[in-house]
Amino acid sequence: MANSASIESARDHTTPVVELRVQADPAQLSVLRAVAAAIALQHDFDLDTVADVKLAVDEAATRLIMGAPDGATLSCSFQLVPGRLRIALTAPTANANAVGQPRSFGWHVLNSLTDSISVSSEDRGDGTLSTIDMSIAEGSAAR
Repeated sequence: MANSASIESARDHTTPVVELRVQADPAQLSVLRAVAAAIALQHDFDLDTVADVKLAVDEAATRLIMGAPDGATLSCSFQLVPGRLRIALTAPTANANAVGQPRSFGWHVLNSLTDSISVSSEDRGDGTLSTIDMSIAEGSAAR
């Protein structure tokens, strides 16, 4: 299996981060799922956990896309830390409260697929920037 790293991570001794930016549009969900699966597979996650990673990325991205204004950009970063994959998705949203509604079905799905999940929002002069951070451990699908 090939190992990959970035020049920046070699300098500061951190694990590499893969960042993908796409238009906040449902048509881009397949790209996000494919990249998430490729990263999880590259790091030898079992197939059930890879499926969980894909579904979690899809659900989190959908929540952000539905709240994003037209023409917005969705940023998704992946970082492998020992034993787990950390994923952060960020997009501008019109209503940050709708992104993290804990009583919705989608939120229950995210909670069951991930080992940890949090939602944060940052008020900016031109709107709100919402972020969903989550982590999924290797073999977590066996729980």
